[in-house]
Amino acid sequence: MGADTGRDLPGLARRAVEAFEESATRGRDRDALMDTAFARLFELYQATSQAERQSPAGQNFNARLAEVLVSGNNPVRISLYVVRTQTAAENGQHEGYRPACWRRSMLQLLGDEFVPLQSFLRPVDLDALPRIDDALEAVAANASPATVEAVPSWVPETHWWWWEPARQRGEETPSHTRADSGTLDAVTD
Repeated sequence: MGADTGRDLPGLARRAVEAFEESATRGRDRDALMDTAFARLFELYQATSQAERQSPAGQNFNARLAEVLVSGNNPVRISLYVVRTQTAAENGQHEGYRPACWRRSMLQLLGDEFVPLQSFLRPVDLDALPRIDDALEAVAANASPATVEAVPSWVPETHWWWWEPARQRGEETPSHTRADSGTLDAVTD
């Protein structure tokens, strides 16, 4: 990914890979390390277009990230991230629907925009994604965001879980529903 118009895309890409590398090698602070790694990846996502992410430089980044995601501590840490996402979803009406949506979107963006989830998630974690979605749908009636306007502007329409509370209340939402949301593949607040 090349730099243009003042954006340091190589620097953002380097920081994202370094954050996942640190997670792979450090023995402590597993939650904080993974949260930081997803935050760095999200910064890169926001700074780039889909064309930039699919460019030769973007493909090189994705290949390097794919290697790092399956190295060291990362498989276990990503698995724990999925478990914590499911827990957040199941407790969404009590502990906050928004953090559950955020975590679910981070996973979706990772898979959709960078590295397919099937190439690094364990089968048990891939199997957890529909359970996470079911939990988000189940608790949505008693959850926030309270309005469609409360959904962050960066959220792709395919991330139906953000609009599910409003949809269940019968409010107008983007045209995408769970049935047509596409493949399950990666986002942090």
